[in-house]
Amino acid sequence: MRKAFLFCILALTGIVKAQWSLTGNTGTTPGTNFIGTTDSKDLVFKTNNTEKMRLSTNGRLVFYNSSISPTWANNIYIGGGNEIPSNNAGGVNYANVAVGLGSMNANNTGNSNTAIGFNSLASNTSGSFNVALGVNSLINSTTGNYNVSVGLNALSRLTTGNNNTALGYLALNGGSAYSITGNDNTAVGNSSLRGLGNNSSNNTAIGSNSFILLRTGNNNISVGYNNVTAEIFNANNNIYIGNNLTNKAATPNNELNIGDWIIGNNGTIGIGQFTSALPADGVASDGNKYKLFVKDGIRTEKVKVDIAADNAWADYVFAKDYKLMSLKDIENYITANGHLPEVPSTEEAIKNGIELKEMNILLLKKVEELTLHLIKQDKRIEELEAQNKK
Repeated sequence: MRKAFLFCILALTGIVKAQWSLTGNTGTTPGTNFIGTTDSKDLVFKTNNTEKMRLSTNGRLVFYNSSISPTWANNIYIGGGNEIPSNNAGGVNYANVAVGLGSMNANNTGNSNTAIGFNSLASNTSGSFNVALGVNSLINSTTGNYNVSVGLNALSRLTTGNNNTALGYLALNGGSAYSITGNDNTAVGNSSLRGLGNNSSNNTAIGSNSFILLRTGNNNISVGYNNVTAEIFNANNNIYIGNNLTNKAATPNNELNIGDWIIGNNGTIGIGQFTSALPADGVASDGNKYKLFVKDGIRTEKVKVDIAADNAWADYVFAKDYKLMSLKDIENYITANGHLPEVPSTEEAIKNGIELKEMNILLLKKVEELTLHLIKQDKRIEELEAQNKK
């Protein structure tokens, strides 16, 4: 009897030793000792007797028993987030996903945010509908909404702006001394719009280093690698398309540059290689206003010039009261000046250029005047022939 009692004690001791301890275990063998099930049943984890996580027999990790009830009212935090509970009844702090140490750890009332990466969206308190993917991505955003950031340190200095998109390392980073509060900025490419500061909105940069040091400005567009890398402030409504393009003005506004072969300034367009900005008002060195400047010539099959008024054409030469300059006076003028009356000299043409419409009208005027002289000469010849026949 005594031996049987000792045997039972030893058996019970073995059973206790085979159980997992709540204070830790020693002598375990991986593959032999484990936490889990030995039959075809899911492994369930609960807190406060409520299921929080389940490992299915197919290896699927399920949170909040979503196979049975929807999870849109909850948050998923792995390594990040905080202990503030979701409150879908109040319409706040729900449907957030944070994966990574320090990610979204300040969130209070924001909802529908996704943060993946160390410190991503770390400062967000009430912003919603943001996506941050990458280390320090959107790290300083507190109340911004609808921002998308993909890349290491992308949009890392945005604080309160909305609808910004950054894709690439240091894209829309904000620089070491600047924070971003603007809206609707888009940066695609490493370091694109990297130095943008406060109160700057509606800027778009596509290409590495594009607008890298644009500090303040609105409504700017740059497409291409390494465009406008100089530090500029208060730049607005500029468009740059190409690679390695530079701004023509120190503080550009309304500039256009396409590959350095089409440029513009406030609606004035230039074709060719221009080293300086075109006049914003279109007024050239000759004092006249132009909308298009072209270098190295134009070749075309057809040119049509509009005539603004009836009196701009040269037919007034045929009016009865028109004072036709005599051939003798014309001869004297040519002898003294070396060119026809009203026609620019060679020096003047080189200095000021030729206005195509005005020159065509002037040449037509000279042809009409010449025609009048020929008619006059023909009548005189007929009179002389008639006299000779008598």
